[in-house]
Amino acid sequence: MNALQRIAVILGYEWRRALAKKWVLVLIVLSLTFETLPFIVFSQTSGTLLTAEIKKTMWVVGVLIGQSVFVHLIAIMVGGGSMSEEYEQGTADVLLSKPITKVEYITGKFLGGFLLLSFVEVITTIAGVILAYGFFGVQRDIHFVPLIFVAVVYSMLLFFSLTFMFSEVLRRSTLAMMMSFGIFMVSQIVGTYLLFRPEQFYRDVSQLLPTWSATALPTSLAADLMLLPGVGLITTPIGNVASAAIIIAVYTVIFVLIAYVRFVKSDVTKKTG
Repeated sequence: MNALQRIAVILGYEWRRALAKKWVLVLIVLSLTFETLPFIVFSQTSGTLLTAEIKKTMWVVGVLIGQSVFVHLIAIMVGGGSMSEEYEQGTADVLLSKPITKVEYITGKFLGGFLLLSFVEVITTIAGVILAYGFFGVQRDIHFVPLIFVAVVYSMLLFFSLTFMFSEVLRRSTLAMMMSFGIFMVSQIVGTYLLFRPEQFYRDVSQLLPTWSATALPTSLAADLMLLPGVGLITTPIGNVASAAIIIAVYTVIFVLIAYVRFVKSDVTKKTG
């Protein structure tokens, strides 16, 4: 068995471990519910708000409506237990006693969690498109769905890698999730405050916060492609696509490197309880 095969084994194990958690499935159900309810409300809205032209791009709302909160919440939940639960349950020693290197192990864990998130996003994206067709008829520019999907998945990297790092550094799943969720909330609040300050300096600073790039990238791309339906249906910030993509990449690289160095350089502890 070569290195890629060993990574694939850990990847598959990570999928089974994560899907065994009932709260992951609950979050998926909540995401789909959160995605469905606005369509029910919008379908009852008079034509003064939803014009015929807007109705043709409602698939964008279906794809992006949960992107500002739910996708990152699921990323935090999956990433929070990825490494730490192996220490808490005492399985890290068992897994690493197999013929596998530390780098292969942590790579399989990271890719497994991230691909699981991507699969969840496939489900919600398909559901959003189906809802748009079901409630509002034929949609235009539907060929951009894969591009917006990639932008959403890419944006999930930031908070998944942040929580993955905390999961390894702290080796406590609950603490890792609380730390990431706290950063998410503080960044969201501070970023919103700075964004509404009149000075350009504060606006620039707000764009360096993690939540700005993670939430703005897909929306900004949709805006550049002239897909946004407008009328306040999508309220996440809009900015430069390249800037958001670079900021996500920088944060992700930093978080992943810290997790890798911590794992490779430190001993694997016994069950932490």
